[in-house]
Amino acid sequence: MENNLQQQIDDLNRKMDLVLELLAKQQQRSEVVEDLVEDLNIVVKDAFQTAVDELAVQNIKIDGEDVRYLVFKLLRNVKTFGELMDMLESLMDFLHDIAPVVHDAGIAFTKALDDLDRKGYFDYFRQLGLLAAEFKEHVTEEDIVRLRESMPAVGLMLRSLTQPKVMNALAEVTQTLSSIEMDEKIDNKSLIGIARQLSKPEVRRTLSFMLRVMGELGKTKN
Repeated sequence: MENNLQQQIDDLNRKMDLVLELLAKQQQRSEVVEDLVEDLNIVVKDAFQTAVDELAVQNIKIDGEDVRYLVFKLLRNVKTFGELMDMLESLMDFLHDIAPVVHDAGIAFTKALDDLDRKGYFDYFRQLGLLAAEFKEHVTEEDIVRLRESMPAVGLMLRSLTQPKVMNALAEVTQTLSSIEMDEKIDNKSLIGIARQLSKPEVRRTLSFMLRVMGELGKTKN
């Protein structure tokens, strides 16, 4: 009987020790929490005072009513704010998904620019820009006005030039002029030599054609 009683007393003592240990730990935790609250209170006060001083330096005044209105506004629109956050998350997901596509597009665009550069297009357009600058320097506004006033005649000339036979004839003339040049030995002919040239059929045809053209031009002057 005494053994059972002693055992119960020992069990009770162990339980009391556990309870006292738990109370001690709880007290330590409370002290830690109190210290943390005090530290946070000091930090918050310092931050608040710093914010107040900075606002004073910037000459910014905060009305308590405005702050209260803003808080209530946020509380009333918590759902809207949540939807906004969802939209931002969706936007971030979209940007994350599209980033590889934009990266590949940038590489393709850079490669296309490199191909154009290697093919000389940039140099070509640069020369066009220089040509435009030269045109601006040597062609005055009065020249452009006269050209505009002469557009009916210019249009008629262009329509005539676009005729296949006219273009072919101009091509033959320019090609012939580019392939031959004045030669002192060949072209320094006497009148007898020139008369011999006139006896050639191709020379007579060309001379006859030129005379006919001159005659037609003379008719237009009448």
